[in-house]
Amino acid sequence: MARNAYAGAPPPKPIRRVMDRDLTKEEFARYHDLIYKIAGIHYPSEKLELLSNRIRRRLRATNEASFDSYLRRIAQGSESKERQEFLNSITTNETYFFRCQRHWDHFRAWLEEKKKDPDTRRNGLRLWSAAASNGAEACTMLIVLHQVFGDGFGGVSVDIVGTDLSTAILDEARAARFRPYALAQTPPQVVDKYFTKADKDEYVFDRRLLQHVRFQQHNLMDKLTVPQPFDAVFVRNVMIYFDQESRERVLQHAFDLMRPGGLLIVGESESLLSVKHGFEYVKPSIFVKPIAGAVAKKPTPAR
Repeated sequence: MARNAYAGAPPPKPIRRVMDRDLTKEEFARYHDLIYKIAGIHYPSEKLELLSNRIRRRLRATNEASFDSYLRRIAQGSESKERQEFLNSITTNETYFFRCQRHWDHFRAWLEEKKKDPDTRRNGLRLWSAAASNGAEACTMLIVLHQVFGDGFGGVSVDIVGTDLSTAILDEARAARFRPYALAQTPPQVVDKYFTKADKDEYVFDRRLLQHVRFQQHNLMDKLTVPQPFDAVFVRNVMIYFDQESRERVLQHAFDLMRPGGLLIVGESESLLSVKHGFEYVKPSIFVKPIAGAVAKKPTPAR
């Protein structure tokens, strides 16, 4: 009789078969409720197939047997690491420099006024990129700041905080290495001045400017802890995933963390109609925190 080559060896671990179907409507509803509870994000039903595909990747990575078993796992408080991996997989996205040019035109004009204000030199400027993604928005802020104030920002202290729910995309932001797509809307002379061409068709952002931004993980459903209030907050292209209650919560957090007169910019497609908040309307998707703080605390519907 032939000798079994595997005699005495432990049997191999079974490889669980990854689900080869999409979520059912009931399964989707349970995932939707958990995502909303954790992050305040409303995952629309038309993205059932997309969510199914992203969950299947996590099933392969964790060797989970089913959608239900994985859901039970990430619902546990003790599984914070895998829960973060799950959130990374469903929220990671890519943006680009100078997205929505009229926002940057307004930001530039706002900075020109700030440059004339003696308080700016005394107090510096603190800005928040509240849905930082791959860091393109925060780095665009730095470019415009440098263009307005000059080298060393003319002696003005500049501090930018970039936050995102996804730890994976924040790692990309800290690296500040961008593919050509991210620079498609950037004038060639700006690319030449603020980026260095690297291998693998990547562009590396100016390291001297990058030191003025710090990226950290943050859930917009929670209040960010900062030592001083912000002069401007960009919270763009993220509230489209929130319902009215979550939007109001995000806007209240931003309001509480801003100086009177501070600038708020939201995404062009993010209507604040019927959303209660304390900001004053300037023009579509651009608002300011009123100087009179007592009046500003009264929630008013957006225009």
